[in-house]
Amino acid sequence: MSDRFLTSRDVAQRVGLSKTEIYRRISDGTFPKQVPLGTHRIAFVESEIDAWIAARLAARDGGEGVAQRRARAAEAEASRHRDRRGRP
Repeated sequence: MSDRFLTSRDVAQRVGLSKTEIYRRISDGTFPKQVPLGTHRIAFVESEIDAWIAARLAARDGGEGVAQRRARAAEAEASRHRDRRGRP
């Protein structure tokens, strides 16, 4: 299998995240690390980006994040009810 290198711009466009968010996730260990190509040049390995995308799809299909989204929705609904009654 041959791998290609992708620029950070290509990766940002491909995954739908800003460069800042990509580097934040690299620091957190939740995104593939970049590969230094020279003193001022980095790239990402295409197969690692593809694997990250596949893992995100698998997590979605497995229901990851559902509980958090439901909790936020319940809190927003409760907040609306409090606002209608004029209570904090």
